[in-house]
Amino acid sequence: MKKTTLLLFLSLVTFLGIQAQTRVLRGKVADIETRAPLPGVSVTTIGNATPQATAADGTFSMSVQGKVILVISSVGYKTQSLNISASDSAIEVLLQKSTEALGEVVVIGYGKQQKKDVTSAISSISGKELKELPVTNVNQALQGRIPGMQVVTAGHQPGAGTNVRIRGINTITQGTGPIYVVDGVVVTYDLREINPNDIESIDVLKDASAAAIYGSRASEGVVIITTKRASSGRTTVNYDAYYGVQKMIRTYDFVDNIDDYVKLRRQGLSDEDPVAWPNGPGIDTLLFNGDERRNMAQGRWTDWVGAVTQTAPQQSHTLSVSNGFGKNKFYLSGNYLNQDGIIKGSNFERYSLKANMESEVSAKLKVGVNTNFSHIVNDVVSNEAFYNAVTISPLMSIYDSLGNPSANIDPSSGNLLFNNPVTLTRTPVHNVDDRFLGNIFGEYKIIPGLTFRSSFGLDVYKNQRFEYYPRTTSAGFAKKGVAKIQNFGWRDYLWENTLAYSYAPSEDHVFDFLAGATYQQRRQEWNYEEGSGFPTDALTYKNMGLASNRDVIASDYFNWSVASLLGRVIYKFKGRYIINGTIRRDGSSRFGADNKYGYFPSISGAWRLIDEPFIGLKTRSVISDAKIRIGYGIVGNQEIPIAAIYTQMQPGVYPYNGSNQTSGFQLGTSTEGNPALKWESQRQFNIGFDYAMFNNRIRLTVDYYNKNIHDLLMNNPLAPSQGFDSKWINISQMNTRGIDLGLNVNIIKTNHVDWQMNINWSKFTSKITSLLPGVDSLSPYLKVGEAPNSLIVDYVYDGLYQKGDDFSLNPDARPGDVRVKDLDKNGTINQYDRTIIGRTVPKGWGGIWNYVRYKQFSMTVFASYTYGHMISNKAYQDYLYYSSKTATRTIKDGLNYWTPENTNTDVPRPNQFGRSLRALQSGTSSFMVQKGDFIRIRNITLAYDVPSALLSKAKINSLRVYVQAVEPFLFTKYKGIDPEIGTGQYDVYPRYRTFLFGLQLSL
Repeated sequence: MKKTTLLLFLSLVTFLGIQAQTRVLRGKVADIETRAPLPGVSVTTIGNATPQATAADGTFSMSVQGKVILVISSVGYKTQSLNISASDSAIEVLLQKSTEALGEVVVIGYGKQQKKDVTSAISSISGKELKELPVTNVNQALQGRIPGMQVVTAGHQPGAGTNVRIRGINTITQGTGPIYVVDGVVVTYDLREINPNDIESIDVLKDASAAAIYGSRASEGVVIITTKRASSGRTTVNYDAYYGVQKMIRTYDFVDNIDDYVKLRRQGLSDEDPVAWPNGPGIDTLLFNGDERRNMAQGRWTDWVGAVTQTAPQQSHTLSVSNGFGKNKFYLSGNYLNQDGIIKGSNFERYSLKANMESEVSAKLKVGVNTNFSHIVNDVVSNEAFYNAVTISPLMSIYDSLGNPSANIDPSSGNLLFNNPVTLTRTPVHNVDDRFLGNIFGEYKIIPGLTFRSSFGLDVYKNQRFEYYPRTTSAGFAKKGVAKIQNFGWRDYLWENTLAYSYAPSEDHVFDFLAGATYQQRRQEWNYEEGSGFPTDALTYKNMGLASNRDVIASDYFNWSVASLLGRVIYKFKGRYIINGTIRRDGSSRFGADNKYGYFPSISGAWRLIDEPFIGLKTRSVISDAKIRIGYGIVGNQEIPIAAIYTQMQPGVYPYNGSNQTSGFQLGTSTEGNPALKWESQRQFNIGFDYAMFNNRIRLTVDYYNKNIHDLLMNNPLAPSQGFDSKWINISQMNTRGIDLGLNVNIIKTNHVDWQMNINWSKFTSKITSLLPGVDSLSPYLKVGEAPNSLIVDYVYDGLYQKGDDFSLNPDARPGDVRVKDLDKNGTINQYDRTIIGRTVPKGWGGIWNYVRYKQFSMTVFASYTYGHMISNKAYQDYLYYSSKTATRTIKDGLNYWTPENTNTDVPRPNQFGRSLRALQSGTSSFMVQKGDFIRIRNITLAYDVPSALLSKAKINSLRVYVQAVEPFLFTKYKGIDPEIGTGQYDVYPRYRTFLFGLQLSL
C-alpha cells in the first residue's frame, strides 16, 4: 500500500512539473530565397494530429510542453523537421522550394508532369539560377548548366546572340538551334528580349520522345520557358538591381617599343633583297610614310587599342508587383538594362514590360493573359575597329592637325590606307528592335477531369537597321558617303486548342489523355535602300533624299504556315510503371504537295524501381529514388529557304526585235526549285537512369542516346550544264550518339551551414554515314565517317628549312622558310598534301556549380569546361610571323625569328612580302592548330541576407546584397586570347571581366 501511495505521489509531481513547463511557442515561416512570409503553411508537432496554418504574415503560435519535434510543410517546399528545446519560445523557419524534390512538377509539351513520373530526357533550371549572371540573352545564362546543351556566344559585343546545340550535330546544313516555347507561344530568333528576372523556370526537352509533340521543328530540341506569375495569398513588391564595370581581358603581347618595331620592319624588307635594300635607316623612306617618319623622329608611339577601348559600365533595374488575392492574380514587371561596350561606340539598351493576369471567372472557367513587350537600341561597331587597332602601325597618328580622326590617304593611289578605328567607333550600326510576345487563353472544365483549353498567341517583331559610312571610311570614300536603311519584321499567329482528360478507374490505373489542333502562320517582310553621294556627312542616314545616287532598292515578302494535329496518352500502373505515347501530324507550306505532311510518333516508358515492394525498408533508408527510363521517337527539321521548292523568276531584258530591249522576267539561274523536298527525319533512342541516395542528398542522372538522321536537306551544287548553280535535295544520312550526366550533391545541410554542388558532363560523336550515291566526300570538310563541317584540313607543318637541307620540294626556298610535309610522296607540294590536322568537335564539356551558405552569408562559384578539340588560331600565326601581307604588328615572341645564328626556333625570317611562307599555298598549316581545352570560372558571387529581425520594423520582407565577379579567371594552354572564339576567327571584339554590386529587395 505504501508503495502504491508513493507511486501515485511521484506521478502527480511529474504531471504538475510537466504542466509547469507548458509554454507558448511563437514563430515565423518565410521563403529562404526571398525572405517573403509564407501564409497557409502547416505547422504541427510529432504526435499531434491537428496542424496549425500560418497567418497571412507567416506567423504562428502554439502551446508546447518541454522538448518537441516541429514539422513544417507546404506545397512546393521541402518539409522541415526541427528539434525544439525546452527553452525555445520564438523561432524563425526558412523553407526551401522543392525544385529538386521528386514531387517537382516539370513542364512538358502542352502540359505538366511530376518529375518522378517523367519518362524522357528533360532537364530543368530555375529562374533564380538564371539570375546569377548579368546577361542580355537568356541562352548565355544556360551556358554550362544543362547536360547535353552547348551554348557558344556569337561574339562579345553588347547584345550579341548565341549559337545553341542540343545533343550534338543534327544536320549538315547550318541549323537554327532549338525551338523556344514562351508561355505556350512558339518563337524563333533571339531571346534577348526576355528579362531573366521574369523567368520562373526553363525546361529543356532533349530527346525525341519528349520533343516529338512539337513535330517538324523539334530535331534540335525544345526549350520551354515559363515566366513568373502571381502567388496566391498576398501582394509583394520586388526590386532587383545591379551596377558594375567591365574591364578588358588582356590582348596579345605585341612589340611595344619603337626600336624593336622599326628593326623588325627594316629586316622584313631587307630580307627580300639585301643588296637593293640593305638593312638600316636608308630604306625608311620605302618602309614608312611621312606621318610614321615624323612620329619616329619625335619618339611618338600610338596606343590604338587604348584609343578605341574603355572601362564600360553596366546596370540593370527590375521592379515587379505581384497581387494574388481572391480569384484574380496579377503580375507586373518592368526592366531597364544598359550595357556599354568595351569598344567605344557599342551599346545595348533594353526597356521591357511584362504583365500576366489570371482570373477564375467561375468554378469551371479560368482565363488569362501573358504579355511581354521590349524595346531595344543596339549600337554595333564594325569588327574592323578592334582588328585595325591591333594591327595598324603604332607610328601612325590617330588625329590630324585639326583634331579630327585622320583619313590616312595613300598619295600614290589617292585611296585610303586603312579605316581609322576611332572613326569606326563613331559610326556604329544603329539597330532598333521592338518585339511583342503574348497570348490570351481560356480553360473550361467540362466535367471532372476533362478540360478544354484554347489560346491565341502573337509574336510581333520589327527591326530597323541604320548604317552610314562617311567619306573618311573606305566604303564611303569614293562614293562621298554611303547610307543604308533596312526594315525587317514578322507577325506570327498561333492558335492552339487542346482537350485534356484525366481518368483513374482505380488506384492502380491512371490515364492522362491529350488531343489538340494547332495552326501557326508567319508573315515576314523586308525592305532595303542604299544611297550614296551626299553633300555632307553631318546628317548621316537621316535624309536619304539628299543622296545623289539610288544604288539599291530591294524588298522581300513571304508567308509560311504549319497546321498540326497532336495526341498523347500517359498510362501509370501502380504508380511505378509509366508509359507515354505521343503523335503529331504537321502540314507545312515549305514543302510541295506530295510531301506536305509529316508524322512524328514517340513512345517512352519508365520503371520506378524504388517503389517496388521487394525494395526493403533498409534499402529505402539509403536509396531515395531509382528509376529507369527508355524512349524512342521521330522528330523533323523543316529549316530550308522558304522558296526552296520553287524556281524563282528574276528581272531581265531581251531585244526581241534585234534592236530594242524589252523588260520582263526570266528564270533565275541560282537555285533550281525542288517540289519533291520532304522533312529531315531524326529517329532517336534514349535510355536513362535516375538515382538518389540519403534522402536525396546525392542525385545522379545518366542518359545515353543514339540518333539516326535520314533524308538530310542539303543544297547540292549542280554541273554548269544543268543551267542552275544548286538545288536543295534529300539524300544524306548521319548518326549522332552521346552521353549526358548530371550529379547533384548536398554535402552539408544544417540550419546554419549549407553546401551544394552540381556537376554535369556531356559528350557526343557525330558522323556522316552516307552522302550521294557512290560518293563519300563532297569537300575536304564533308566526308563519310566524319562530323559535318568539323574538320581542320591543311598542310602538316614540318619546321623551318635549315642550311644544308634538301630543297627539292621547294627549290625557291631559303633557310628560315617554313617547310611542310610531302604526304603523297610525289616530290611536289600541292593540294593533295593537305590532310586532316584537327577536329573542332570537343570530346566533352560541362559545368561545375558550387553553393556554400553560412547563416546569412553565401557564396556561389560556377565554372564551365570544354576539352578534346582543336582551334585554328590563325591570328596567333599572323601576329607571330612578320609579313605586311598579314599584319604590320608582331607579338614579342615574333622577335625570336630565324637567323643563321638563331636556328632553334619556329619563327621564320621576317619578310615584307611573306616570301618565307611560300610553302604555305593556303597561307596556313598545322602550326596554327592548337588545343582548345579550357576551364573558365564564369562567376563568383558573395551575398549577405539581412536578418528578418532587422527588417521587420521597416516592413521589409527580405533584403539581399551581393558582389560578383563575372568570368574572372581562365585556365588554358591555348595561345590565343579566347578559346571560345569561333573556328578560324580573329579576336575582333575583346572579352571582358565584369565586377558588380547588386541588391534584391522584397516588400
